[in-house]
Amino acid sequence: MRAVRWALVALAVLVAPVWGQRTPELRIERPDGDVSTVTLTLERGYAAVPSTLLGELGWSVAENGDDMTVSVPGDIEIALHVGSPFFEWDGLVLQMADAPYRVGGSVFVPLQLLADFLPRRLPDLYDFDGDGLLLRAGDRVGTDDPPGDADDAADAVLVEPPPYEGPRVVVIDAGHGGADPGAIGVGGIREKDVALGIALHLAGVLKKDPDLEVHLIRDDDTFVDLWDRGEIATNLKGERAGLFISIHGNSFPEQRSTRGFETYFLSEARTEHERRVSAIENAPLRLGDQSIDPEEDPDLGFILREMRNLDTQHWSSLLAEMTQEELEDFHPGPNRGVKQGVLAVLTNALMPSVLVEVGYLSNADESRLMSQEEFQAHTAEALGRSVERFFERYPPGSRADQ
Repeated sequence: MRAVRWALVALAVLVAPVWGQRTPELRIERPDGDVSTVTLTLERGYAAVPSTLLGELGWSVAENGDDMTVSVPGDIEIALHVGSPFFEWDGLVLQMADAPYRVGGSVFVPLQLLADFLPRRLPDLYDFDGDGLLLRAGDRVGTDDPPGDADDAADAVLVEPPPYEGPRVVVIDAGHGGADPGAIGVGGIREKDVALGIALHLAGVLKKDPDLEVHLIRDDDTFVDLWDRGEIATNLKGERAGLFISIHGNSFPEQRSTRGFETYFLSEARTEHERRVSAIENAPLRLGDQSIDPEEDPDLGFILREMRNLDTQHWSSLLAEMTQEELEDFHPGPNRGVKQGVLAVLTNALMPSVLVEVGYLSNADESRLMSQEEFQAHTAEALGRSVERFFERYPPGSRADQ
């Protein structure tokens, strides 16, 4: 419902100049019926408002360089950063579709903060009508405070998600398989065999938890189309909470000294290394004369945009961070960090999803290590711990998210 509501907001904002031939305006209605307006800025391709508007709504706004704190002293604190869509609400990390930005000496924040997050988390204080671009502020029964007074925000009921008590689904994908061996390491070690070994161990680890429902995309040397894997995972998860983890081995024959582990989530690649790894993992698409290009594929661009809107990238990034932390506890290779890229195997997995590169098969020492069952078991245990930790936070309403 939230995605639908925000889509209506974005649509109303973007078509207003076309239909009305005027600059779109946000109307703000106070409890006494007084209505004021603020012009929306669209220069970055999305609707934004000056941060000073939050001050006019009764919040305390403080800037320190590119860091900005919007607060009700002693009660609610929202921490934002110019250039980042991530922000903290009383320590809880959330994500907007777009980022605050600075023009000259003024900071602009996405309209989504006022139109989505404030009404959702403070429903006693805010209500937003996307069709009319109308924000009702301070409309709370039983208050005698002036409209928009900071005490309204302090006294408003903060609505948290109800505790989640349903099953949690884990879908494990052993990369490559069948006619697609993946990377070939020193001594003929095949990526598909390493991935399957770790996946089978991981399934065994997670099945010990009665609260988890565990599925394998493949449990033998079978070829599964790259595009189908995420779709299979999505169908297995259904409407329940779940995650998708795809297991792979890396390779860089041109630099055989390169080693270590890294975890990817779905987003635009930022570096040449991320683009190279994405191309390697998308290579099986060429078997079916397919390709993947986020700049030329409007459907993929839509998927990436929707994932940002639905917070999926935030959760995938968190899962990737936890995965790296757990692998670091035993893995001899360097921690190469969390990466991002346009990875076909993750595009249809509509849930928090990561692709784990557990080491470099092109490195002689690491290739031999990855072929050992002991290493595969330890890797699976580390991945299992990251899954358990993740589900303490996900979905909203889980134990550590209270």
